[in-house]
Amino acid sequence: MKTKTLLLALAAPICFGTGLTLAKPAVTHFPPLFMMLLAYSTVAIIMLLTVRERIKTPWPTMLLISSCAVTIQGALLFLGLHNLEATTANLVLQTQVPMAVFLGWLVGGEELNARKIIGTAIALAGVAIVIGLPQQRPPFWPVALVITGAFVWALGQVLIQKFGQDNGIVLLKANSLYSVPQLALVSALFETGQWRAVQTAGPIEWATMAFVAVVGFYVAYMAWYSLLRAVRMDVAAPFILLMTPIGLLTAVVVLGEHMSLVQIIGATVLLFGLTIVNGLFSIRLKTA
Repeated sequence: MKTKTLLLALAAPICFGTGLTLAKPAVTHFPPLFMMLLAYSTVAIIMLLTVRERIKTPWPTMLLISSCAVTIQGALLFLGLHNLEATTANLVLQTQVPMAVFLGWLVGGEELNARKIIGTAIALAGVAIVIGLPQQRPPFWPVALVITGAFVWALGQVLIQKFGQDNGIVLLKANSLYSVPQLALVSALFETGQWRAVQTAGPIEWATMAFVAVVGFYVAYMAWYSLLRAVRMDVAAPFILLMTPIGLLTAVVVLGEHMSLVQIIGATVLLFGLTIVNGLFSIRLKTA
């Protein structure tokens, strides 16, 4: 892999991991849907100014894709993050990988072999350890929201692969443009206190919100989609595994959170399962 390609492969999970973790202070202050509206409005403005290529994917298809890949999954994720530690959210969110494998088989017609099934089972066992064994268990509903958001995100990625007609950069533009009116509508219908949150936000809240928008969404997806244009998906996908340790390290160092021994064990089991799913660790089944 060339140096430039390797840098792209490392930049994507670094931006995704730090962006999700540092969203915690912003989503604690701003209503979650409204925070997403501010972030994606920023991305939409940047894309309108920098990307002139028109969107080729038909608008009904793009509306469905953006609803799954951005609006619904983001709303569920950040609503869950509002009441979870960032360390727990980072770990639970990785259920999106085995879910994407399953939906790729169910919807996209991709191969579902023994390696993927075994890896998925191990990854889910790691999640069960994280949310089921600590003395102080994380609250059920926020965890359920994050897991549901992971499922919807995975569905969105399968829909992109199956029905999307644009390259990655234009897809980012389309997702941001289509998601802004959706987020504005659902925030207006289901949230209150948006203007008060704007008035009372301090430097930390604005800085973390800007970081999420520019680094966690814009730079992350620019790097990710550029990587996908340079290498195959099976080469690029394993690098996303780095999102978890990077997000956990950021939560511990920047937010002052801590990980229990049980969480560390669960994280290890989870990452081991994901490496099997992505083919980094081979399992050979011998028949008698």
